[in-house]
Amino acid sequence: MLIGVWQLNQSCRSVASSRCYDVRDPLDLAVVAACVVGACIGFLWWNASPARIFVGDTGSLGLVGALAGLAIMTRTELLMVILGGLFVMETLSVLLQVGWFKLTKRPNGGLGKRLFRIAPIHHHFEMLGWEQIPVTIRFWIICGVCVAAGLGALYAEWVVGGA
Repeated sequence: MLIGVWQLNQSCRSVASSRCYDVRDPLDLAVVAACVVGACIGFLWWNASPARIFVGDTGSLGLVGALAGLAIMTRTELLMVILGGLFVMETLSVLLQVGWFKLTKRPNGGLGKRLFRIAPIHHHFEMLGWEQIPVTIRFWIICGVCVAAGLGALYAEWVVGGA
């Protein structure tokens, strides 16, 4: 939402500057982002612990598709690696687990070694004995740090000028 509003205020149509952003319909993109945020907040509000409804693959893939579409439309694809750092961490844990398992596979057909007890990494922490709620809260903190770092990088690029 913040990116869409910022791009609206820095539009090449309203700012006569070399540092303007030519993005089509940034306010409409901000409204779509607000709708996605509202849906997520509503889901989390009504599905507080203990969970009764699970998002599953369909919901999570829809959210990722919305985030990817917004990143493409706002031309901030590389920034999503920072903003979605938690998603990157979860995906990398699975890639590392599978890759290491295949790399260490024994020639006689024996099983390979594992980096984590189970992947994705949030399940690894649960297997270590952590309760689900502390894992969730700590991952919220990691997500907040990633978003703060992403917005900081965005601020540095847009306002400071990438110095």
